[in-house]
Amino acid sequence: MVAASAKPSDWSFERKGTEWVADEERRGKPRTLFWPWAGTSCNVLLVSFGPYVTALGLDWHLAALAAAIGAVLSFLLLALVSLAGQQGGAATMVAGRAAFGFHGNKVPTAISYLALVGWETFSAVLATLAARTVMRRLAPAADTRPLMVFTLLTVIVVSTVLGIYGCHVILRIQKWFALTFTALTVVYIALTLPRISFATHGHGGLGTFAGGVLLIASLLGLSWVNCAADYTRYLPRETSKRALVGWVTFGGTAPAVVLMGFGTLLAAGDPDVAALAETDPISALSAHLPTWFLVPYLILALVGFVSGSTIGLYSSGLALQTLGVRMPRHYTVLIDAVLIACAGGYVVFAAPGFFAPFQAFLTTTAVVMAAWSGIFVVDLWQRRRVGYDRTALFSPVGGYGGVNHAGIGCLCVAVIVGFGLITSPDPHIGPLLGYLFTPAARASGLGSSNLGIFVALVLAALGYAALHRVRPVAEPPLGESRETEPVRVSA
Repeated sequence: MVAASAKPSDWSFERKGTEWVADEERRGKPRTLFWPWAGTSCNVLLVSFGPYVTALGLDWHLAALAAAIGAVLSFLLLALVSLAGQQGGAATMVAGRAAFGFHGNKVPTAISYLALVGWETFSAVLATLAARTVMRRLAPAADTRPLMVFTLLTVIVVSTVLGIYGCHVILRIQKWFALTFTALTVVYIALTLPRISFATHGHGGLGTFAGGVLLIASLLGLSWVNCAADYTRYLPRETSKRALVGWVTFGGTAPAVVLMGFGTLLAAGDPDVAALAETDPISALSAHLPTWFLVPYLILALVGFVSGSTIGLYSSGLALQTLGVRMPRHYTVLIDAVLIACAGGYVVFAAPGFFAPFQAFLTTTAVVMAAWSGIFVVDLWQRRRVGYDRTALFSPVGGYGGVNHAGIGCLCVAVIVGFGLITSPDPHIGPLLGYLFTPAARASGLGSSNLGIFVALVLAALGYAALHRVRPVAEPPLGESRETEPVRVSA
């Protein structure tokens, strides 16, 4: 979005990268934030998240409740992080320089960048596998590779074009993605209803329930929390914070709760589908569909994957700029697209055993993002009266210094402890994790509870709150323009 005096169209090209967003460039309403985060949850894959939770040993109603709580808590955390953009006018990882220092912030930014590229690759790969699944049903003897290549490139190209156009176009197009997905999902659910069941078969105690909550939190809000402020930095500073938090949380949560709840019922009614969903969710969710709905099912899958990939591509481009890459934002998006094409092509056509490594990737990055979020939110709270120093955010010799030892130290300690309290079935990564569990605890439900995610968040937040104090902004406002004033933050 450009200066208000220019009367920009909501379809105009965004030329700004990580630069500060001045007050005169800001416009919009909190309700517009419903659509981008609803778009991330409008994904047929979320139906398979229900069986993931029931696989822990929970009845469908407890699994649905755990999934709903995980979605709400994770998107609430994302919404709190998004306040930094609305109040500070800076992208998410740029605002993180206040908590970690100008150079110290490169550590979480690099991890954030890798996590985003990983999610974008995951979206492209699953879209490609969806095309393969549909082709095998429609023409079992046909060569699926041309369609798979076409699908992979289509997802990447569409996501890249939207990411290049920028925030304002993404906010508008996500609405149409969500509406299209909703219409097709109604048909999908109607076709699947005969296979659901309300029977209870599982069990599980409090630890298993908590494991379900943390599993869904890692799959949803914690996967996008490092993008949160990128989509609020153009909102006016006087925007209601309650409305902002409410619309962001509602947008991410509403579709997710419906889809995951339906998935738990499907798992209860069809154990074979539930078992297959753990290794091949796209095939599992289409196995029962009639032939005439296979192409709409493919469209349903593609809409969801393109929507999520677009959100990630835009933010990963900003993260690359925050790391110090000196090129316009649209070029950084192109770099990310090339990486996704290479990684996605390798995974689809060359790499065996995709899902086990990816599940390990999700769990480990969730620990890092949880610790980062705890520090970021505490820092935001501490600045509610002092504000962000614009000069310091963009200078290594500013008030935030090169490295904030409190932020980096708490992040490292929390991640080390968190890794010691999670496990993974992946044979390459699993042995490196869970070192703080006893053998008995590791083999029990506690070992699969993802406890380290929660511990990392709490430990990082409490440690940073104890070790860090915000100092008043040292420099006076530069000139008379509001754009150069220290920005007041209210959390």
